[in-house]
Amino acid sequence: MKMFKKLLAGVALAAATATAAQASNINIGGVIWNPDAPLDFSGTSATLSQFINPITGELSGFGVVTTINGTGVGTFCPGCELTVQYGGYTPIGGAAVPGPAGGGSQIFYEGGFVKVYVDHTPDADPTDPLLLNAGNTTDGALWLDMVGHAVNGVTLTGFNFFPSFLLGKGLWDVVGGLAKGNLDTNTKEDGSDLSFTNSFTSFPTDSPLFSTGTGNFKGNSIPEPGSLLLLSLGLLAIASARIRKSS
Repeated sequence: MKMFKKLLAGVALAAATATAAQASNINIGGVIWNPDAPLDFSGTSATLSQFINPITGELSGFGVVTTINGTGVGTFCPGCELTVQYGGYTPIGGAAVPGPAGGGSQIFYEGGFVKVYVDHTPDADPTDPLLLNAGNTTDGALWLDMVGHAVNGVTLTGFNFFPSFLLGKGLWDVVGGLAKGNLDTNTKEDGSDLSFTNSFTSFPTDSPLFSTGTGNFKGNSIPEPGSLLLLSLGLLAIASARIRKSS
């Protein structure tokens, strides 16, 4: 009987430990990631298209998220896709459009929004930014809703190196979406939730008004309460086993 109890305790301990380890993965709307990953929370979009309004200078565009925490879409979004729509970034001080021979001159923007959608009937081509549009990037469930985070009134800083490339960097605040509870952390610069950079290196019309490129974002994520509970139970089982062994 004593041997059976020891065996039962060992099985329970192993199960609790295994459950706690597996519980670290987060699944929100079919999007899966590990908050304990070294790169958490980060991602890239290898496919971005950007438009600049020739009159107001407002930035807008579309994209497809291609990695999260270093894993590909087949791992973080099996059978689905994460797509992006952004807009509302307006130049401070009036209309400003990147001109030729920019030489790294800066344009400061205010406002801005970014919406990320999870779609379980993928229809956006992650290899061709020329085919991205509102129809195939906003037809899923709203996974993350963000607005530009202003530092001294600036939500995005653009660097004009046209005709070679355009660069941008800024901050976001999470305001809604399925993953709000996991990514609304206020742990980035100035209390923001995520930081981002982008780079546009191709100009299909030989104009800065339309460009394609890539983007990166970084933040932190909060494990789900259920995962924390399972982890606590696993640690409790380990502690109990050690106490019984010492006594």
